[in-house]
Amino acid sequence: MQFDEYPSFLDCETYEVVTVSRDLLREAEDGGDEEDEEEEEEPDLPGGQDDEWETAKLIVSTDRFLRLPSDYDVHEWAIMEDFSRSVKSGRIREDLLHALRGSGAFRYFKDVLRRHSIEQAWYAYRTEALRQIALDWCEENHIVWE
Repeated sequence: MQFDEYPSFLDCETYEVVTVSRDLLREAEDGGDEEDEEEEEEPDLPGGQDDEWETAKLIVSTDRFLRLPSDYDVHEWAIMEDFSRSVKSGRIREDLLHALRGSGAFRYFKDVLRRHSIEQAWYAYRTEALRQIALDWCEENHIVWE
C-alpha cells in the first residue's frame, strides 16, 4: 500500500522495502543541485528522521532503489470492474457494475459484496490480481520472484 506523500522503494541490495517522505526526497534532490557540494546543508529534521534522510539521499544519488508501483499504477477500480464482469450470476454482476458508477463507487461496491455474501470471492480475486501486478513489476525490473 502506498501513500502519495510517502512513496516506497525496493532496496535492490537488501531487498527491503523502504518508505520515505516526498518532502525529504525533494530536499535530497535539491541538495544535489548545488554547485558547491563541499558543505552540503542538512535539513533541520524532527527526531527520528535521520535514518529516513540518509535513505532519501541514497535514493536520489544511486540506482540502488526501485520505486514500487503507486496507487496510480495499481488500478483498484479496474480490478473491481474485472471481478464484477467475472461473476457468473447476471443479477449480481449487474448490481456490482452498477455500484461502480458515480461517486462513492468503492463504498457501494463493498455494500453489494456484503449483500450478496461474496466478499471472500472478491478478496481472493483482488489478492490474485495484486499478486500478478507484483509479478509483472518484478519481471519488468529483472527481479527474481521466489
